[in-house]
Amino acid sequence: MIDMIVTLQVKPGMEGKAEGLLRMLEDETTENDPGCLRYQWYRAEEVGLYYLLQRWTNQEAIEAHSKAPHMAKLVPQLAECAVAKVTTTKLTRLE
Repeated sequence: MIDMIVTLQVKPGMEGKAEGLLRMLEDETTENDPGCLRYQWYRAEEVGLYYLLQRWTNQEAIEAHSKAPHMAKLVPQLAECAVAKVTTTKLTRLE
């Protein structure tokens, strides 16, 4: 399994649009992308950040997800709402 966290900072005043897009992205991914075990967005209001927790069965599932039609449609719209580039961090579980 592969776990990842995506961090997104949204421009002031764009929160509503961003949250709508994030909900659509979450729904489309969980319904359509094989190998997706977890795909949930969270908001930390006090710091103005959004976090996506992801869990995938393997790297191939992540690569297929990145090429999915809903990603091509929604990610550019979401980028318009972002302050800076979205960051993705791959996590390693402590053994």
